[in-house]
Amino acid sequence: MRGLPVQLANAPAPFAPAALPDLSSVGLDAALAAMSVSQAHGDSELFTRALGAGVAADPSALDDRDRALDLVAIAAWRAGALGLRGDALARLGALPTADARVAAAAALGIGVDQLDHFLRRQQSDRFWWPGRADQRGYVLAVGGFRGLGGAWIRPPERIEHLTDPGAFAFLVAGTWWRLDADAWGSRLAVLAEEPETAPAVHDGVTVVIGPDTHLAWVHVREGA
Repeated sequence: MRGLPVQLANAPAPFAPAALPDLSSVGLDAALAAMSVSQAHGDSELFTRALGAGVAADPSALDDRDRALDLVAIAAWRAGALGLRGDALARLGALPTADARVAAAAALGIGVDQLDHFLRRQQSDRFWWPGRADQRGYVLAVGGFRGLGGAWIRPPERIEHLTDPGAFAFLVAGTWWRLDADAWGSRLAVLAEEPETAPAVHDGVTVVIGPDTHLAWVHVREGA
């Protein structure tokens, strides 16, 4: 397996190269949106490609501010801005037209025929996307050796589930780290103290670590 952190929904790259769409016709600043995605721990280049794919699938979105905002929110979530997860899912559940559904699916990098199934699965499994089975249930890897661009100086020695969905804590070299994650993105941050952990969770989600790697792999049992 790879030696650096990775979001497996993005391997291989799900979008073709694209220029950042011009949203000025509906009073939006796409460059500012891309910067905000980076500040929210997302990938601005992936946002550019996802938004570009959505607009290419439905150029008329550039004539409707609400539809353009839908695509911005969905593309930002797709690019790893976890804070927009709830907003993006709400928008996906209320798309007004068939064209809007096509554009939203394109911004997610999935087929429009998969959109309803994706939304249903996401209600109970935040780590699901249509290609997960191809990865044998693996979703993402976090951490990695700091000397090679990762976050940790030693392999993690303890893992705990936290009370928030998709949240875990890792003890690494005496320091606690918090991971928040879903299918599209992950955010790793240092904690000031040992966190309050959740009771035993039986959702099929496990974190795989080993003494010979600085990576921690999130794995979901298929059927969970």
